[in-house]
Amino acid sequence: MPATLTIRDQTTTPGGEDHTFELEFETESITVRELIRERVYQEVDDYNRAIRSGDAKQKFRGLVTPGELERELNGDNSELRRRQIDWNKQFEAATDAFEHNRVLVLVGDRQTESLNETIRIEPGMEVTFLRLVMLVGG
Repeated sequence: MPATLTIRDQTTTPGGEDHTFELEFETESITVRELIRERVYQEVDDYNRAIRSGDAKQKFRGLVTPGELERELNGDNSELRRRQIDWNKQFEAATDAFEHNRVLVLVGDRQTESLNETIRIEPGMEVTFLRLVMLVGG
């Protein structure tokens, strides 16, 4: 029986948009790295399928923003055909963001500390991905 986690995205930006969805795992024990990998794979796969089906208005809603070149090609005002996103690059960017504290992963009310930390999935468990936004000026 698959284990299900409720995923919540939050940001420190005032008025930032929250997003909640569920992810299923085949096992009841995963690492933070596996959690991020599954999350990134799923969001990129959903986006790429929408693009392949001709949904040109589909916006990428992911843990991390695609690289400069991909953003340029996929910009909101771009007349270019939308391109598919490479989930491996997104996964690398997401793990880098975690390792450099630009994204925090909270399991319940506890902050995870390492990509290799094990999470035991329990019924009703919620994981929050908190994206930190750097302040300008100061």
